[in-house]
Amino acid sequence: MFNRDILEYLAEWKLKSGRKPLVLRGARQVGKTYAVTAFAGQHFENFVDINLEKAEHYEMFSEVKSVEEFEKIVDIVLGQKIVPGRTLVFIDEIQNTPNLVSLLRFFYEEKPDLHVIAAGSLLEVKIKKEGLSMPVGRVEYVYVYPLTFFEFLGAVGEEKLLDFLKKVTLKEKIPEALHKRALKLFYEYAMVGGMPEIVSMYAEKKSQQDLNTTYASLLTAYSEDVYKYSKSAQVKYLRHVLEQSPYSAGERITYEKFGDGNFRSREMSEAFDVLEKTMIVQQINATKSLNLPLVGQKKRAKKLLFLDSGFINFKNNIQSEYLKINDLNDLYRGKIAEQIVGQNIIASGLHSELDLFYWAKEKTNGSAEVDFCLAHQGKILGIEVKSGSSARLKSLLSFADSVENSKLIRIYGGQLQEDSVLVAGKKRKLISLPFYLVNRSFDFID
Repeated sequence: MFNRDILEYLAEWKLKSGRKPLVLRGARQVGKTYAVTAFAGQHFENFVDINLEKAEHYEMFSEVKSVEEFEKIVDIVLGQKIVPGRTLVFIDEIQNTPNLVSLLRFFYEEKPDLHVIAAGSLLEVKIKKEGLSMPVGRVEYVYVYPLTFFEFLGAVGEEKLLDFLKKVTLKEKIPEALHKRALKLFYEYAMVGGMPEIVSMYAEKKSQQDLNTTYASLLTAYSEDVYKYSKSAQVKYLRHVLEQSPYSAGERITYEKFGDGNFRSREMSEAFDVLEKTMIVQQINATKSLNLPLVGQKKRAKKLLFLDSGFINFKNNIQSEYLKINDLNDLYRGKIAEQIVGQNIIASGLHSELDLFYWAKEKTNGSAEVDFCLAHQGKILGIEVKSGSSARLKSLLSFADSVENSKLIRIYGGQLQEDSVLVAGKKRKLISLPFYLVNRSFDFID
């Protein structure tokens, strides 16, 4: 077992006044059930674990209409007493039973002292497809993603390095030996990815060779899920997007003939929308905003991120390339660098899906694109994934010159440092973060 950052928040949620039932969202196999089981073992005397993908559990609870009825079934059939404050109730794959989705409201209103967590990897898809209604204002959402780099360090036994990286400041010089070690481990992480089952296998054997079967089986499971949330006529489009997306991750895409297919823009757009709701893909909109709020440009090409870099490496058969790289930007035309950075930035959105963009200047005003752009505490962050010196950051400097209240971050293979760059005759601060500190991007800006 290894630690997940969400466990710290679950411990806080347990003690909250006015606590609401918690709904965990995330793609399949990202560790939702693992996190809840670990949390229950650490903090509760009794754990009621209901998995609505199991036929027997579905039959028991598919017609339940009240909290009282729910408790009677748990008591008599499952043989477990629900004691507020001592029992954690976990309802996994809750989207399979709409009546229990509605029941979350009554857990909140009638049993406020009871700890209830629900999870659903296909929840948003079911809501759209079947018109499910979530109890607005009666539940809290938390998002679960593949492991971040910091979580990966803990999983592979690098706790001392992890502790150092969590505390290092801009005023410190990171010893070169530690810098090289952390960078090497980040490249390993970029190669393996953050899927919990994969990371667990890698941590045990430190070998990449045994992982391909698991990558393949996970992708097959996602493909088989297509039938659960789509009409039969839509299956071929969803499968095409699922099959082709790892080849286009980190790139800007167009819907028309995506992945060399003969499908129309509308068909691909709808398929991407469905898979985005399952949290397997994420589409990053362009923005040309010069101040807050950031507004997406719907007609401009989107940047595509896939669930996890490990799948991309597996599908593209480039794992061996990691053994000889000196800079992550040199690998696969820099697409993996953008994917793994974007993947870790997205994972910082615990309570909502992060509104992430890439910034693109109006073509009439010259060409300039910044890899990632987002709002943070009243500022607009421009994040470039680069190598080399700050003099090569032409687009980021154009962003700084154009955008009000902007902050600049470069993520690269070099040392942690704070630089001054010249923007329209004025000095601006540029925070340069090595790849292995991507999880602390907001810390250094704050």
